[in-house]
Amino acid sequence: MDVTDIQGRTALITGGAKRIGRVIALELAAQGVNIAFTYRKSAREAMRTEEELQKQGVRVLALQADLSDIDACEKVIQGAVAQFGKVDILVNNASDFSRTDLSRLNRNPQQFREQFEYFNTLHMGAPFYLGISLGLIMKEEGWGRIINIIDRVAVRGQAYPGWSLYLATKYGLYGITQAMAVELNPEVTVNSVAPGLTMAPAEISSKSLDELRNKIPLKKEAGPEAIAADVLHLVQSASKTGSVMLTDGGSSVVSI
Repeated sequence: MDVTDIQGRTALITGGAKRIGRVIALELAAQGVNIAFTYRKSAREAMRTEEELQKQGVRVLALQADLSDIDACEKVIQGAVAQFGKVDILVNNASDFSRTDLSRLNRNPQQFREQFEYFNTLHMGAPFYLGISLGLIMKEEGWGRIINIIDRVAVRGQAYPGWSLYLATKYGLYGITQAMAVELNPEVTVNSVAPGLTMAPAEISSKSLDELRNKIPLKKEAGPEAIAADVLHLVQSASKTGSVMLTDGGSSVVSI
């Protein structure tokens, strides 16, 4: 049976204090996995999530870190390894779904540079650095799992207007996933989960959200629980690397 027992393993989940990351952490903890997770500004949510995870009977470590700074990634690694000895599972979930208006980006080269470097480091640099650093240790240890949370459009060669830097760097993370799958095999599997509409941004009106739902074949958001279930599947699977789980309610087949 192609299901690996992960009880007693340790996972590092970036952006794990709330939303999708929190649900992923709870899903893995339910399987007996010890959890280290990062948060940027959500200290109150991090404390609540830490308490919820501890009730699952696993060891937990919350790490404050701004992952748009590569130096912070190294501190996260050191903190997790100091607490748990090693990290077996890495879930690169931390993300920023902010709009980037092209007409504003091209007005000021310095502003463009800052925005580009921010998204590039958060969505590509940090996952790549964490993946390299922890992945090579996993490879030496003989077992490891890396899962990157991307976006469904990166899998289908699509895009939508208004989020250019977000999408461009999520495309980059998809490419990093494929490259690392080749570099770290066979001991470490590297896969991705590609959500569609999961948790709508606050600025989207209820009318616009209903219109968007109606374009999705399953007529609903996937929900963070569905993303977490796919992450668990990839962690437990011994037969997948360089693969992607599309969790989008079918939206990628209708080009919305």
